[in-house]
Amino acid sequence: MNQLATFRSQIEERLGSVMDLNSPHSTELVAAMRYAVLGGGKRLRGILVCGTTSDLGGESARALTPAVAVELIHAYSLVHDDLPEMDNSDLRRGKPSCHAKFGSTTAILVGDALQTLAFTTIAQDQQISDSQRVQCLYLLGDASGWRQMVGGQAMDMELEQQLEFSERDYVLLCEAKTAALFRASIEMGAVMAGIKHGSANFNLLSQFGNDLGLAFQITDDLLDHTESSSDIGKPAGADAVAGKKNAVAVFGVDEARNRANHYFDHCMEALENIPYEMRFVKELTRACVHRNK
Repeated sequence: MNQLATFRSQIEERLGSVMDLNSPHSTELVAAMRYAVLGGGKRLRGILVCGTTSDLGGESARALTPAVAVELIHAYSLVHDDLPEMDNSDLRRGKPSCHAKFGSTTAILVGDALQTLAFTTIAQDQQISDSQRVQCLYLLGDASGWRQMVGGQAMDMELEQQLEFSERDYVLLCEAKTAALFRASIEMGAVMAGIKHGSANFNLLSQFGNDLGLAFQITDDLLDHTESSSDIGKPAGADAVAGKKNAVAVFGVDEARNRANHYFDHCMEALENIPYEMRFVKELTRACVHRNK
């Protein structure tokens, strides 16, 4: 997928530019921010923004700002998720997590800084329209805030203390903690292509993003259960050790695979009902679900 490599390269280049920071207050904070953001990663959410815009007939270069912003939000969420008070993970993308290298206090501040940087990055881009800036700010803010991603993390922590855990609980958790950011990535890509918010096509794309996030998370849970730490770049089996109620714990391995395929099929059905080929996004969806790391 040459287009995939192009999008990833463009996002990395723009991230490098955004992270070219100098602070009169703390050089360590800036170093830790750069470490958290520029230390690798699939850039999947940002690529979804650019790929959606391109597949819908828009200019992918104009979608780079929201693409970078969602990657900053994702980086912040990983830094905070890895903290000892959260998932307590010392490994991320095959190297020490942010708090393991810089300490927990700095890691907390890194997350705070990256979150706000995501929104100022969108707000100050004069190359996109006022309407697009406002819509992207709203979509990303809603997906990453208390109603969705942060709320999902809180739910995740609370569920560790509960013995009862239903399928509905799992889906609700994943929709908030993971799928919301996937959905926002697709929605921002649609906005940058000129798709009207609330239109039939926008709503189909939104549902697609939600189902893609669910399929991705179930696959992630399966990999946590079946693959090694070196393969997935983070501690394998950490969910079971921490008592996390992931897809394997809820459904078992075989049924979890069935559920991932179920949401994948829903993704493809949604894309087939959109009057655009969506060729790149379809290929990327297959790669998201049928992966080994």
